Amino acid sequence: MDPYLPQIDNPYPEGAWSQITEFKYLTPMILRREAKAVRNRGDKEKDAEYILGEEYRVSFKLDGQTREITVPRGMLTDLSSAPRIASLAGIGRVGPHLEGSIVHDFLYIAWQYLDPEGEVRDDDRRFADELFRAAMKETSVRAFQCWAIYRAVRWFGGGTYRERDPNAFVDLDTA
Repeated sequence: MDPYLPQIDNPYPEGAWSQITEFKYLTPMILRREAKAVRNRGDKEKDAEYILGEEYRVSFKLDGQTREITVPRGMLTDLSSAPRIASLAGIGRVGPHLEGSIVHDFLYIAWQYLDPEGEVRDDDRRFADELFRAAMKETSVRAFQCWAIYRAVRWFGGGTYRERDPNAFVDLDTA
């Protein structure tokens, strides 16, 4: 399948910001399994297992201003990327952190589609990680798990964030 690029609105804040509050999930998360589509990436290490079946929307306040993010339909996902050792803390690929993981994954790839020649911005990564933490708190992820997941993405997520992924979406109308 050919790479597909949905319409993406810039989800990142412009300029400095300090606080994310009042995070809310606005739509249900709908996942699909399409064997042909998830093999789109060609790299076994990066094979996704699911596709976001419908747009997924969240809202939050950024320094008091209400904002929304729409994760496009057709985004490939491996659910939550959790190393095996995380299972010792009760953290798996699914759980109350899953919905936030999908938004976080989108924020880790959206930058490259907004400006294909653009530079990676560390402020956008920090925003993605902080929004993920707010999302986990909204779904009552236990305090230790929230801390562990947040620390893991801060400590180890930089390489994933900077890596370009030209095959992150599929066109579900042709899948």
